[in-house]
Amino acid sequence: MRIPVCVDIVNIQYTGLVDIVNIYPHIQSMSKPRRAYHHGDLRTALVEEAAAMIAEEGTASITMRALGKRLGVSRMAPYRHFQDKTALLVAVAATGFKRLSDRLRRLEAGAPQSSVEQVRRMGEEYVRFALENPAHYRLMYGREAMARQSLPELREAGNDLFELLVEIFQAHQETGGIRRQDPRAQAYVAWSSVHGLASLLIDGQITSAVDVDGLIRQTTQTVLDGMRA
Repeated sequence: MRIPVCVDIVNIQYTGLVDIVNIYPHIQSMSKPRRAYHHGDLRTALVEEAAAMIAEEGTASITMRALGKRLGVSRMAPYRHFQDKTALLVAVAATGFKRLSDRLRRLEAGAPQSSVEQVRRMGEEYVRFALENPAHYRLMYGREAMARQSLPELREAGNDLFELLVEIFQAHQETGGIRRQDPRAQAYVAWSSVHGLASLLIDGQITSAVDVDGLIRQTTQTVLDGMRA
């Protein structure tokens, strides 16, 4: 009669051990940060993670505490690089301008320098960047952008993008594809057109029945045709 009792005790202990083993990985997964921080450049990691949060849930989702938690760092660690949320958002907006500039430069580098159609393709690429990154794009031209002249990082990133457009118009004036006028004025006209279209599209002001690809092509083509030599 005593043997079954021993067997029962062993079974109970074994079952409890199995339960603990099965539960432990679940506990680990619950406590594990979403995206652990493993390298030394915390500032870059904060900016990239904030951009990811904006893409997922919008700017309102950003808090310094949530950001630190996602990266697996202390709640005070983000403050070593950014005074507050506003300073962080300024850095994220500046990164958006840099990414857009890099994207346009890659397109420029891969196109024949003599082709004036490059201007139209860059306009299309600009609008597509906005459509692919609507929340980030809104941040780039939002409240932080209004104070850009007093924020060196954001001012330089925005100015670099505009100067790239000016350079493109200057280059195509020299090859004879674009009419010789003030290249900065031409850059403003082109920028206004693609920015206006991008903003209307991402804010839902243009109905879904419209052929978006066709509208992008028509807008950029109209701008280019008005500037051809």
